[in-house]
Amino acid sequence: MLHKELTQQVINAAKAVHTELGPGLPHNFYREAMEIELREAGVVAEVDKAVKVHYRGQALGELGVDFCVNEAILCQLIDADEISPDEYGKTRTLLKSLELEVALLLKFNGARLDIRRVEAVPGKKQTPATA
Repeated sequence: MLHKELTQQVINAAKAVHTELGPGLPHNFYREAMEIELREAGVVAEVDKAVKVHYRGQALGELGVDFCVNEAILCQLIDADEISPDEYGKTRTLLKSLELEVALLLKFNGARLDIRRVEAVPGKKQTPATA
């Protein structure tokens, strides 16, 4: 598994944040709490990273990502009730633009924390991460 140890650190941080804050808060509260939790764990997280999307060498614009961990793992916080197939597609596009291989989708708004691992490997089915 790619970046197994670092991925586990992010999952542990997400569990701590969800346990302490619970569900139902605004998106930015969880993002800021994750930044604090990761920093305290000694993990470098670039928050609100802008990702340029290109087509045939031409910049089309930018998309924002919640945070990028150690320049290795993309993390997106999901506000929807369910993580849709479109979200997986968008995440793979972001992985490609950032030239990364692994992303975690974190959904804090349920009674239970939902974490999904997404890899930039075509044709590989996404499975929930250990939460």
